[in-house]
Amino acid sequence: MSEPENVPKSLISPLISPPDLFVRDPLGVIEELIELTTALSTERRLESVISAVVSSARRLTHADGGRVLVLDRTGRELYCIVGQNDGAPDAAGLVQPVALYRAGGGFHMEDPSAYAAVTGRMVNLADVRAYSGFDFAELYRREARGSFRTRSFLVLPLRSLEGVTLGVLQLTNTRLEAGGAPVALTPPFERIVRAFAAHAAVAISNARLFEENRQLIRQLDRANADLALENSRLRSGIGAGKGVIGESPAFQSAVALLRRAAPADVPVLLLGETGTGKEVFAKLLHSLGPRKGKALVVQNCAALPENLLESELFGYRKGAFSGAHMDKKGLVHEAHGGTLFLDEIGDMPLGLQAKILRLLGQGEARRVGDTRTENVDVRIVAATNADLPAKIASGQFREDLYYRLSVFPITLPALRERPSDIPALIEHFLGRACEAIGRAPPALSPGVLDVLMKWRFPGNVRELKNILERAILLCDGGRLELGHLPPELRSDPAIPAPVPPAHPQAGGGLRTMVQCYEAALIEVQLRESGWNQSRAAGLLKISRRSLVDKVQRYAIRQPERA
Repeated sequence: MSEPENVPKSLISPLISPPDLFVRDPLGVIEELIELTTALSTERRLESVISAVVSSARRLTHADGGRVLVLDRTGRELYCIVGQNDGAPDAAGLVQPVALYRAGGGFHMEDPSAYAAVTGRMVNLADVRAYSGFDFAELYRREARGSFRTRSFLVLPLRSLEGVTLGVLQLTNTRLEAGGAPVALTPPFERIVRAFAAHAAVAISNARLFEENRQLIRQLDRANADLALENSRLRSGIGAGKGVIGESPAFQSAVALLRRAAPADVPVLLLGETGTGKEVFAKLLHSLGPRKGKALVVQNCAALPENLLESELFGYRKGAFSGAHMDKKGLVHEAHGGTLFLDEIGDMPLGLQAKILRLLGQGEARRVGDTRTENVDVRIVAATNADLPAKIASGQFREDLYYRLSVFPITLPALRERPSDIPALIEHFLGRACEAIGRAPPALSPGVLDVLMKWRFPGNVRELKNILERAILLCDGGRLELGHLPPELRSDPAIPAPVPPAHPQAGGGLRTMVQCYEAALIEVQLRESGWNQSRAAGLLKISRRSLVDKVQRYAIRQPERA
């Protein structure tokens, strides 16, 4: 991304100059940097690397919070991958992406993150409420709803060794020493964090390369029985065959919370964007809990108007309204002894919220048109993609019901936060879709997998499922191509297809292709480990003797230094 002309240098705020940490304790800072960079160099999974970058940067600058925003595949927006703020967890992430361009064209230089990404310059502000030339109106509105306040604000561009912008690192309330007041960083400290940001960008680039290598291995999974069995074992260990599929740290964390909540028989609130699999989680929660032998009843609270929803949930007595010719049980009665899953609870009308609150508190339900209450024993599991605290503030949701429901909240990560799970999900959905129509799952072309790995999936897992089911119906052969995907996924000509590491001999077949990819993966790991064979063998999870044999067999040589 080229740097725009005529960027006003006055956008960078003046620095405050208290005693500098680096001058007073240079060895301490150097030791901290060594520890941080060592931690980054040992991470391989992209989500873990980004989380380590934020944690390390916060420790280095004693910041209250931090975020990493990365560019989307179009290069037009920055969206939050990881957000941390121990004092105000609700303020950790960003809901809306940051646009790099204005609606009428031109760069959005009023936003500090867009400015840093476009220019490659650091933004180092002592006080966001003092004039700096940047627009913090959205920050002010967001913080007006809570007690947390941002004072100093630092944005560091993250650029690869080739000068490609990857995203930005934001740090909130930076300090020169632990326990100090939030201030802008001094010039010596700026140089330290710039060096750290450069190393962090390299670590993120390496993690992306590692993820691309994983994609190549996944391509061979469909033709290699051993890898397919291993992949099946991993999936069954996490989801017990119930459609809960994922190996990423964020997803495993949510599954671990679910397994802890299941036997406790307490209300659970599932949070997350549309399509993240909240109903699948609710079914797994029921199947692992003490009520698994009883009914699981599901109701979408946004699907019916208030009157119909009330009679559907609580039932009615004969004559309660026109058309009520007989007594009818409600869903709460059908779920007696079992689990009632209330999806989209954030859209439930206020009048019904009071009845749900009484059901949670006293286990009582009253049918429409009845004067008596009935005792009902149900476990409530609720789900929503809405911002319930915001709805409480606007009077659309009861605060007491919120606290009753959120005894054990579980947040499901968006699919863009767990890209390493996409290949396993693709295989799962392809298998189910093809089984339904009685055909064998097709193979994926490298371009298709690359596009699916880079798409942001605003509809999350549900969107991926729909894309694959549509592609199966359009595919007549044994291979899914780019033409079988929706136009919006394949409209970007800048998507690069993976370059094969070697060209197999004509007629060599699958064995030759496997050997070519194996040789390429070994060379990548040797490069990443500085051609240290013991370290590379550890990364590949094979013995050093096996690695030496393969290096000799494939004639892999370290490039000569100039």
